[in-house]
Amino acid sequence: MKVYKWWISLCLMMFMVLAACQGEEPEVEEQGESVEEDAEEEEVTAQKDERPQYEVWIADQGANEIHIIDGATHEIVDMIDFGDVGDKPHMLVFDEAGEYGYSANMGSGTVSVISAEDREVLTTLETDEGAHAAVPSPDGERVFVANTPGESMTEILIDHENEKYVVDRHLDLTEVEMLQDEEEFPNQSPICLEYTEDSSKAYVTLGGGGLFIMDVEEFEVIKAFGKSEVGPHGCGTILSPDGQQMFVNSGSTELAEYYVFDIETDELIYTGETGGIDAHGVQFTPDDEYLWMVNRVTDDAAIIDPESFEVVEQVEFVGEAPDLLVFSPDGKYAYISLRGPEPATGTHDMAGDTPGVAIIDVETKEKIDLIELEGDPHGIDLRVLD
Repeated sequence: MKVYKWWISLCLMMFMVLAACQGEEPEVEEQGESVEEDAEEEEVTAQKDERPQYEVWIADQGANEIHIIDGATHEIVDMIDFGDVGDKPHMLVFDEAGEYGYSANMGSGTVSVISAEDREVLTTLETDEGAHAAVPSPDGERVFVANTPGESMTEILIDHENEKYVVDRHLDLTEVEMLQDEEEFPNQSPICLEYTEDSSKAYVTLGGGGLFIMDVEEFEVIKAFGKSEVGPHGCGTILSPDGQQMFVNSGSTELAEYYVFDIETDELIYTGETGGIDAHGVQFTPDDEYLWMVNRVTDDAAIIDPESFEVVEQVEFVGEAPDLLVFSPDGKYAYISLRGPEPATGTHDMAGDTPGVAIIDVETKEKIDLIELEGDPHGIDLRVLD
């Protein structure tokens, strides 16, 4: 009898242990699933953290404001009031490091230097009537300013270490011998410009048609092309990814051409049509595979192969009166400034009903959002934060 009771007790103990083990198995499984889920979440978070954080800056010349858009949320997170700084901030360009921005203020004929991190205007300098574009050189030594109604070029010398900015040389384009042919150069109004990779030359478009090339060190015009070769109102000047060609465009209510120049010889080697009307802003995709060029009148964009120089695709609609554009660092989005119903500057019809920043999904080529503004947006640029 004692043996029997002992055997029953032993069986009961084994049964309880087995039941306990079986009861714990789901808990172990749940813990395993939880660990896997946590690992997946950490991986996604890490991937997000690896993406470059960036800001999109947009100058609203109609409201005298510069708005700062967070690249992750697409929300306006800050604003710089230009009411007491400069009238009609038109073009806004960062240096290569994204540390300093240069705003050309057309209404006041001035250029403002902005510390991007501090959102602080360091100084505002007088250049000439209608300062249209202020572009820093790649070597960081100077800024060339195209003064459109003033028909002149101004040089600003840069000393960031001491936060010292000085207006230096000034060139009256009406006195440049190469630009005196009235038929080929109806006016000497500079519009937009871009430098060669070594900062030795700058290509500058003219409002009435034509283009001239400046020797940066000597601050003089060394070559010019008339309106029979380069059309009017060109503001799409950009260097090819390999630094060997300069792309330029021209636009009006009847025209949308683009041109390619050989940097070494300064010769015009290609002329093409965008397929739209009034070509304006240009930008290469971050992978350097394609050049996007927007057309203001037809509200579309041409995609150009930088090797063949040909249009390979069209984006049917990017927003009303598209002006200038930038791409997110990962190439996922294009941000395009859209003009307002009452343009603060301009020489021909370029008004739109939806002032703001259009966001285009680059893969689908579709407009997916609009960040609304009130005035007349124009200058736009992007700075990477990390």
